[in-house]
Amino acid sequence: MNLREYISKIYSDNTDYSKPEHAINQAESLKSLSRDLYTDSKRFIYELLQNADDSAFPEKKVKVCIRFFDSQLVICHSGQPFSNRDLRGLCSVNDGTKKNSIEKTGYKGIGFKAVFGQSNRVIIFTNKEYFRFDENYPFEWKKSWGNSQQNWEHENDRVFSFPWQIIPIPTRIDEIKKNINEFLVFNNWNVATIISLQNKNTIFNAVTNLIKNVNMFLFLKNIEDIEFVTDRSYKITLNRNNNKISIEENGTPKVEWLSCSKKILIPNDVRLQIEKEQNLPDKLKDAPDIEITLAAKIRDKQLASLSSGEQLLYSYLPTDEKRYTLPVLVNTSFLTSANREALHENSAWNQWIFETIALELYQWIAELVKGEFEYQAYNLLPKKISIYDALSEKFNSGIEKALESIPFIISSTGELPKRDEAIVDFTFLSEKRFIGSEKIKENDYPLLHLN
Repeated sequence: MNLREYISKIYSDNTDYSKPEHAINQAESLKSLSRDLYTDSKRFIYELLQNADDSAFPEKKVKVCIRFFDSQLVICHSGQPFSNRDLRGLCSVNDGTKKNSIEKTGYKGIGFKAVFGQSNRVIIFTNKEYFRFDENYPFEWKKSWGNSQQNWEHENDRVFSFPWQIIPIPTRIDEIKKNINEFLVFNNWNVATIISLQNKNTIFNAVTNLIKNVNMFLFLKNIEDIEFVTDRSYKITLNRNNNKISIEENGTPKVEWLSCSKKILIPNDVRLQIEKEQNLPDKLKDAPDIEITLAAKIRDKQLASLSSGEQLLYSYLPTDEKRYTLPVLVNTSFLTSANREALHENSAWNQWIFETIALELYQWIAELVKGEFEYQAYNLLPKKISIYDALSEKFNSGIEKALESIPFIISSTGELPKRDEAIVDFTFLSEKRFIGSEKIKENDYPLLHLN
């Protein structure tokens, strides 16, 4: 079955309700999901960027363009076109293609619905075909429901509507603005989302804000550049070279990061705890390990702790969590709220991750201090989080465990003792001949010199 035929099939399936009450209840649920849940005007752009990032062909990077055409916003990419399975996921809730794939960054199956918080008419272009989701489309009233929609609405004191957000409508090329169609075809874009904006100024400001905050794109796995066309053109390029990531705007370096990614085995005791977590997706419960990435800012060629306002937690795209004052950015598979803006504090999964972050940060510092950055690594030493909640408590516990178990302090001989195994010579007497370092180190503890 080709894509156009499958679009027609889903249209038929998703309008086939035995009672009008079933249709309107589904419609109201989807309205709440899109408009009440996703209040951040940038969130739908994040979701579409994540979809683009997950669409990469094997061994190929993805290009993205975000461009305004009057009151329409076009977000397009060079990744894989939609399959029939992708279309099915798009026209459903929690039936997306990512829910069982640990390699994919999404899992909730509702991310695309964020776009309906900003628009009541969204067109999709893929495989050289168009289809749309349109609140104002004249869906047919079924005769089996009653004589007329007007009578039903009067009798039930309720305005009828279909769940248009999951009903794909085949769309002809002549229904698309000519300049948009030419742009997509001429530039060989594989997938595009064309959004008729209800409030262009709000979205324009949101896009402008994204351009200014290029770190938002740091942990996307497969996107290599994003072109923004607003009142002028901006091109954000992500250069990944081993463990360094540099971000450029129009060819000019904007920021550089040093990153460290580790696969962390999920302990058996954590597995037992998360079995009871209903919000945690099966693909995380069943995973043997997860990846945690730490990113340290390089400022003036020096490793630097993050400033206030920079301290974000990422689940591949940024959450809105700014309460946790960490010296580095952290990206991993956090369990987030449905709108992906907050973390579940009482989740055993998130609590284990927070403790692990502290341990891995000290382990990374131990590696860095013996490399090119040497003592700069200590700029990344974390402080205990002062707010009181379960996640902070676990992070602070992780710091204590790290101080007891991880050798990270560089000694005068290049050794790495643990905190309680080191002697700091504040007197500098170890440098004097009449005493010397051996006398001070008679307990066999490594000696630290102050620089």
